[in-house]
Amino acid sequence: MKEDEDIKVNRRRTDRAYFESPLVQSIADKLDFLKDESKVILEEIDSREFKQRLDDFDLEEFGEDAFNQIDDLYDDISRFKDDMVGTYDIPDGVKKQYRITQRYLDRDDDYVRRAKRKLERVDPNNLSDSHGTYIRVIELCDKAIEIRDYNFDAHVLKAQTLVNLKRYDKAIDEFIKALSIKDDIEVWLAIAEVNRLNGDLDDAINVYDKVLSMDKNSFEAFKGKAYTHFDLNDYAKANYFFKKASSVGSLDEASEKIWSVCKEKLD
Repeated sequence: MKEDEDIKVNRRRTDRAYFESPLVQSIADKLDFLKDESKVILEEIDSREFKQRLDDFDLEEFGEDAFNQIDDLYDDISRFKDDMVGTYDIPDGVKKQYRITQRYLDRDDDYVRRAKRKLERVDPNNLSDSHGTYIRVIELCDKAIEIRDYNFDAHVLKAQTLVNLKRYDKAIDEFIKALSIKDDIEVWLAIAEVNRLNGDLDDAINVYDKVLSMDKNSFEAFKGKAYTHFDLNDYAKANYFFKKASSVGSLDEASEKIWSVCKEKLD
């Protein structure tokens, strides 16, 4: 071989870089996805048959999938940054100044938006995936609360996620923190429902009564009390409150079925 002869190395398209860190690997995989998907749409646009093939190309689906990947990529990079920062012993004064800056930039609301988006994309049928997502949502809410501990939405979203994980006591604690920031009837309703799910039926009734003191015609409170009395096997009261709820709004199919059971029990 001549000394001055150019040596070319051809890399196969299937060659990939692999990393020991799962988080870094996740970032690399998402970058590969976005690169490949961008090629697909550019090829479609460049095609002479684009107009004829437009109906077969789901641009909206592509956009949503790509946006989700970008969102996940951003989150992975954020986690990687946090992991790197966490390896250093940062002085408390620097941390405090950093939180002040984050608060000034409204970064807590950014964390809440990301948490909401992740929660909206949860597939409840995929238990392992949903559990991991719920944990991440809580982490994002905690970051928002660390920046601004009176962020109402962060506390509510964290509480709702804890309910999904069946951590009812912690969920109620978080809902109460939200109420300390703003008295909200929807949060009271959520606490009543969590009490019912946790088997604290007397507490649930007391909270529903609290809601009715705020709104004497609350459809959700009437329905909630009906469900709670049904759980207590008090079918007469359950029937009464289903009637009250029905006089205010339309019951869903599941509630109508339970109401029918109440009526059968009373016959």
